[in-house]
Amino acid sequence: MKLSNYEYGRVNLVSILIEQQSTWPDEVVDYLDKNHLKFIGWETSGGDRVSHCLYDQSILEFRKLLKPFSLIGYHCTKLTTDEIEIIYQHGMTLQNLESLKQRILILESAGKITMEVAKELIAINQADDKNRASMLWFCFFEPHLAGCCGIQRFFKSWGGEALYNHHENRKNTGDAIQNIGIPCVVKVRVIINSLKESYYPCSALIRAYLINHGYIVDNGIEHEGYSTENISAEQIEIIYQYPEEQFIELTKCNEWQGKFGL
Repeated sequence: MKLSNYEYGRVNLVSILIEQQSTWPDEVVDYLDKNHLKFIGWETSGGDRVSHCLYDQSILEFRKLLKPFSLIGYHCTKLTTDEIEIIYQHGMTLQNLESLKQRILILESAGKITMEVAKELIAINQADDKNRASMLWFCFFEPHLAGCCGIQRFFKSWGGEALYNHHENRKNTGDAIQNIGIPCVVKVRVIINSLKESYYPCSALIRAYLINHGYIVDNGIEHEGYSTENISAEQIEIIYQYPEEQFIELTKCNEWQGKFGL
């Protein structure tokens, strides 16, 4: 293997960076060396397509091969110093209304928000929505590639999108969550098998391979997805905090102007 191995249960945490083929396990490269011709017609405009059946079969084979490995992912958020320490010690847990409620009550007990603000935050949020509950979202590319409009809101308000969607424009609660926490990028080894299957990185890796071999692909390699399992402390690489140099390099927030600036 090209990177050092980490063992998490029976899962091999070889860390893949999609855009850097030098980080890919030998098994992944070998598979694409032998099978990339099956994907050319589906990922480029110039080649003939193999049948749907053969394509689907090859994707399923590739998906099975990828399951034991991990992707380097980035989670953009705003955290308190206590929450940063908890992630380092215990990892990241799937979020829902109950976990958000407990986080809000901790802020209230610490005197960082009033009881009235706490009640409103608990009453109005999207934390239990079916498209948010029990999911941990990651981008598997450097966050600045999503652009200022794609990431800056994550760093403006504490509590995540499930909370700030309803509160960032409200005077009392919006001001409160904007004044809490430190903008952070959490760098994580996300086990591919923990992703929902439709978010496996098969197509992104295929495109990256084809690009590396001189093909022009129809779509990019920037990939996102969510874990359906908790992230262990062993999977946390580092938490970059604003205004650290590495945070600025990953987000390019120094280029943001006016109201978008941190």
